[in-house]
Amino acid sequence: MILAILTVGLTVLIASCQIPAEPGTFEFGVQRTFEGVLHETPLPMLRTVSSAGAVTNHLLVGAGKYGLPAFARGHDGERVRFGGSLIQRGAATMIELNDERSFQVLAPSQEERRPAKEVLGRVILRGELVDTKCYFGVMRPATGKVHRACAVRCLSGGVPPGLLVRDGQDGATVVMLTGPGGRPLVFDVQWAARQLEATGALFSDEGTLRLEVDTLALLDGGR
Repeated sequence: MILAILTVGLTVLIASCQIPAEPGTFEFGVQRTFEGVLHETPLPMLRTVSSAGAVTNHLLVGAGKYGLPAFARGHDGERVRFGGSLIQRGAATMIELNDERSFQVLAPSQEERRPAKEVLGRVILRGELVDTKCYFGVMRPATGKVHRACAVRCLSGGVPPGLLVRDGQDGATVVMLTGPGGRPLVFDVQWAARQLEATGALFSDEGTLRLEVDTLALLDGGR
């Protein structure tokens, strides 16, 4: 009886110490068909507009630990259709392009436009450098030292970098990072999972927060 009580007690204690599963989904092995206008800058995105006029901007990555695949490059501003797998965390959506044979360039539409850019002002942000593919749903956990090696490989392969900014009350927001003028950010991928301070101009690209980084520095010291 004592052993049974101890067993139950230990089970409850261990369960209470577990980190809750992070939200986010990856439809691994499930392929959907997507159609919209592909934009390579400032971030690789597919802009879709529903029949009701609702706009959704999906970030784009390749299979595995890579960013936008070669077969999808060079089509900035063109209307395309392809098969891929959805990655989603809250309102943030991303598509893994994993079927090169399905990629098609369609007739361009004069009505399509680049995502509207709203200037939110200059800011100083502090947070953790994350690879957004894993963070939005591919891996759990997708932050901290336990995920650092994976994040380094993903960022090295071109997965868009993000700054995970926590509010101190269990809330967090990922701000996408680019260089000035929306150019690709030049940074040290070994800073993955480290605490950084980023300064620059903050924008909302139709709901996607993006920081055009002027300076990026480590907060936790060392290399």
